[in-house]
Amino acid sequence: MASEWGKGIRAFWGRLFGTNNGQKEASRTSVEDSRKTRSAIAEVAARTPPSVLPDIAPDPEKGDEPTRRHRHEASADQIADSNIRTPEKNIHAQSSPARATKKAVAPDVTPAAQLRAKRGAAERPQASLSAVRPGRRQADNRDRANARPIQLEQVFINLGVDFGTSFTKVCFRDTGTENSFVVTFDAETSDDALQPSVVAIDKKGRLYAADEAPRGAALIPYLKMRLAGVPIGDSLPIVGGVDLGSDGATRALASWFLAKVLVRSREWITFNASDRLKNRTVVWSANVGVPVEHFDSPVIETFRQVLGVSWLWVTDRSLPTNIMDAVSAYEQCVVRLEQEIADFHAIPEIAAAVQSFVMSRQAVPGIYVYFDIGGGTVDGVAFKFLNQKGERRVNFYSGKVSPLGISALASTLGSSSPRTIDEKALKRLISYGNVEVLAKFEHRVRQLVGEVVVTAKRKDGRNWQEDAIQADDTRKTIRHLSGLDRTKMRPLVVFLGGGGAPSTWYQTAISSTYDKFQHFANQIPPYQLLEVAVPADLDMNGLAPNDFRRFAISYGLSIPFGEGPEIGLPSQFAEAEALQTRPLRVASYLDSKDAYD
Repeated sequence: MASEWGKGIRAFWGRLFGTNNGQKEASRTSVEDSRKTRSAIAEVAARTPPSVLPDIAPDPEKGDEPTRRHRHEASADQIADSNIRTPEKNIHAQSSPARATKKAVAPDVTPAAQLRAKRGAAERPQASLSAVRPGRRQADNRDRANARPIQLEQVFINLGVDFGTSFTKVCFRDTGTENSFVVTFDAETSDDALQPSVVAIDKKGRLYAADEAPRGAALIPYLKMRLAGVPIGDSLPIVGGVDLGSDGATRALASWFLAKVLVRSREWITFNASDRLKNRTVVWSANVGVPVEHFDSPVIETFRQVLGVSWLWVTDRSLPTNIMDAVSAYEQCVVRLEQEIADFHAIPEIAAAVQSFVMSRQAVPGIYVYFDIGGGTVDGVAFKFLNQKGERRVNFYSGKVSPLGISALASTLGSSSPRTIDEKALKRLISYGNVEVLAKFEHRVRQLVGEVVVTAKRKDGRNWQEDAIQADDTRKTIRHLSGLDRTKMRPLVVFLGGGGAPSTWYQTAISSTYDKFQHFANQIPPYQLLEVAVPADLDMNGLAPNDFRRFAISYGLSIPFGEGPEIGLPSQFAEAEALQTRPLRVASYLDSKDAYD
């Protein structure tokens, strides 16, 4: 990793100064010119703003290890020193020194992007640099005065942040090439690519990501559910005079966490997609997922406020370092949100999860159900997909989220570490778990499934079984005395996603709802459980294809705001009037008995 970083640093300085290692005059550069070059490097480094926020500085007194970013910065200093001190590697200007500025020009894009580009152009300093060769100073000064600014091409990168109850996943999309990529954070497995949705706080109130937490720090999990007003877990302590369980602290902590994820993601992309960003100005935007149930409720305003504040912290490069400053800075940024546009949007989670399906040519209009089985919750929706001459629309008839995820099940079964439970450990817990406890938990899962499916059926108002008949010419012949033949119906597709999708226990709990709750008698066709296929425009960055179930939401969120199908929310659809059934006309036996005698 260090060698790759060193190559990146050397490539950066080479592009900046136009270095040509093959020039013969490299060995003839004087020590005096080397010192001037070093001064020029220091001047540009001081004038050029960092692309992302720095990580929290390590505390040597506590014996903290330097973070990866600090190690990278130290490597950069060493490389710069070696280039200056070694005569054979001195930096020389080419015959036409580069004099590019970093001023961005906003194209005709969305109003939000135009405003951000204009504001960014005013904030970014213009840097012009040319190395000096002996005897050329006056000519270089004249060239510098007459040089024209070079307008850098822009690249638009949209981040998709799946803010999960237990873990957060990220994808990014280059909107120019229309390709998305999983942000792995240099992990080799999907488990390591997940960011725990946890903020750590030490006794002095300093904030850390979960993997930076010092020993003894308090962990604040389930930020998303706390933000939605549905706290999970024990009550939280008071640190630095701030009640961590209060609404103000919850919002500040959620904003801090999301800002930290954005910073890490941008840093990772800047380093790992350097070829894509080379000589281009990056215009950032992002989307975050919110459950449909919360998106279609007053709590969505809380989510939007939290997103806006976190975006301002990132763009201002002013991430608070402790909980006291975070609460204060949050209140100050809320006032700014009315005047400033934050390119960080809230999107219904499962609308993002089905993005790859509804945008594919194979998607057939109809009724579908989706359950995302996460670490802390199970989020379910039922929706109607329409495609009218290429104009796609998704009408969400119902949405429900409950704390019934893998961690919740493991906690119910007595696990000592439910947040870190994996599929194999869960399977062992279930096999030895209390039968009555499992039965009650399974019934709660069925209740969620039944509410999602039956609510959608009432709002749609049609007989789904008759509509599920695959051939029109057989509709007249498949009726029996007992009703419709379920073997001749097209099944109701139930998509499964999230880390718990491959769990046999959850699959059984969901599919058994059909018979346990007598859905066939409610004009609902049989279930068919499926997973959404990996989209062709997603690069898993070395992760296994079957890990897509974990990144389905973040992939859909990587699609820029406004480019997906139109969406209808559950509150927009009332229950349809009950279908009027025509009574069967049965001839009176007394009126016709002579015909049979």
